[in-house]
Amino acid sequence: MTQTELNYAVVLYELTIEEDKIKTAEECFKNVPMLKEILANPTVENEKKWNIIERVFPQEMHSFLKKVSDSNRMEGIENIFKAYYDYKRQQEGIIRAELFYVTVPSEEQKQGFVTFVKKEYGCRGVELQLKEDKNLLGGFLLKIGNIEYDYSLMGRIHTLRQQLIRR
Repeated sequence: MTQTELNYAVVLYELTIEEDKIKTAEECFKNVPMLKEILANPTVENEKKWNIIERVFPQEMHSFLKKVSDSNRMEGIENIFKAYYDYKRQQEGIIRAELFYVTVPSEEQKQGFVTFVKKEYGCRGVELQLKEDKNLLGGFLLKIGNIEYDYSLMGRIHTLRQQLIRR
């Protein structure tokens, strides 16, 4: 992700466009990949691009998407949306965490993970994504950014193996 894409994401956040309008625009790009190709194509006239934007996307997104298109940055629109959501979470004090498991955790266990992350990182909220991973054999793996809390059976086997190799 480039600094320019991050800058566009901050601008999108500061425009205070309703999130459902942003999600609608994002879905349009996901569902019709040709949209990005046309809007990123330098041989297509800006007026034609603007007409497409005005017909397809929510009105609140028009000026932003026109600016992205005019600046020849439409190739990075997916990164701009991703950076927008990351920046929004950051501004709201929300941390994104991934919980890998073998057995689906109970509501009480999920709440325990949320409480742990809030306490450890001093955040207001946690966006906890659950992902099944049978390779763990048992236990769980909690990932927050680049940090992993590995309490899986596979992780313990790996640690034991490393200790035995060092002897």
